[in-house]
Amino acid sequence: MNDTNNLSIELNSNFPRRREQLLNILHYIQDKCGYISKVSMQAIGNHIKIPVSEIYGTVTSYSEFKIKEPANKQLKICTGISCINQGNQNLIDAIKSNHAIHVNLFENGPINEIAIEQIDCGFICGVGPMVQINQTMHGRIEINRLKELLPELFKNEQ
Repeated sequence: MNDTNNLSIELNSNFPRRREQLLNILHYIQDKCGYISKVSMQAIGNHIKIPVSEIYGTVTSYSEFKIKEPANKQLKICTGISCINQGNQNLIDAIKSNHAIHVNLFENGPINEIAIEQIDCGFICGVGPMVQINQTMHGRIEINRLKELLPELFKNEQ
C-alpha cells in the first residue's frame, strides 16, 4: 500500500474526509499492511487535511501501531496484568536465557526475520499467559508448550 494513488483511491472509497476518521483509517492501514508507512501518513494527511506531524504523533502514541515494516516471523508475549498473574514472566525469562529456546528460534532462519515482542495485552485474559506466534494466539502457555509451538514461527503464513 505504498502507492499513493491507490491508497488515495482506497481512502476516498472507504472513509469520509473528516479528522474523526483518523483512528479508523490508521487501524485499516495497520491491519492491511502490518505498519503505517510515511507514504501512508502523507496520504492520510491529504485525505483528512491534517499535518503529517499530527498523524505521526498519533501513531507513536499507541503501541498497537507500528511505523516499521514487521518481521516475517513474529513471537509476541502478552504482558497484561492477567498474564503477569498467570506466570508470563517465566516465558519471558526462558526466551531471554534458555539456550534450547534460543537455538530453536534462530537455527531455522536469520535473526532479523524474527521479531520477539512484548505486547500490552492480547485480550484473551482468561487463558493467560498468552503468546502469539505469527497470526495465531495460544493461551495457557508454559515453557514446554512454548518449545513445542516454536516450529510454527517458520511456517509460511505471509
